[in-house]
Amino acid sequence: MKKALISLLALVVLFTSCSTVASNTDSGTISVSGSSTIYMEPDMASFTVSAEATKETSEEARGETDRIINEAVSVLTEKYGVSVDDIKTNYLTLSPEYSYVDNQRVLVGQRGSQSIDISLSDINQIGPIVEDLAKINGISVGSITLDKKDKTAEIEEARVQAVQDALKKAETYANALGKEVGDVVALNDSSSPVPYNKGLRVEATAFAAADQSYSTNFYSYDLTLSDNVNLIIEIQ
Repeated sequence: MKKALISLLALVVLFTSCSTVASNTDSGTISVSGSSTIYMEPDMASFTVSAEATKETSEEARGETDRIINEAVSVLTEKYGVSVDDIKTNYLTLSPEYSYVDNQRVLVGQRGSQSIDISLSDINQIGPIVEDLAKINGISVGSITLDKKDKTAEIEEARVQAVQDALKKAETYANALGKEVGDVVALNDSSSPVPYNKGLRVEATAFAAADQSYSTNFYSYDLTLSDNVNLIIEIQ
């Protein structure tokens, strides 16, 4: 009985000793985040063309907005070669139009609204297109944004730079602690690379010509694409 008790105590001491050695290790981990921003040139654009008309009847309002939109589509497809596949209907609405007379709501007609979205493969056409569409009464052009068709290379570069940024931070923190960076334990892709876009600035600039005609200039910009990553890294 005494021998069995002594053997059990010896095993407890042995396991306790092993646990103490493991807890006294000099290794540990740090968690760091990295980010990146990539700049790229746009090669395509998108914009919205809208039409509104108020008529006596809903049918007349619908017919007028159809006429305006069809005229715009004809300009886009026939003069600028825009494919019908790159033209999508955004919305089409018909609703009563009211006005207030002596605090009384009075029906003045029926209002029709229609909007289409256009994808443009040549951003240099934006200015001339805006000029031609502006000749159509009742038309509105807006939400002009730029983009890049293939962002594969930029997405990969953004990810690489985000990881490199995180590793650089880890090395700085490890040096401050008097340690060295070890292996990466885990990587968390906290966000997929997302391009940042903004509205395109368009303005009409008067020529000094005798006829005082106007030319629409657009001001392009670089697109930015950002990524973020989190790393857990051993230090020792």
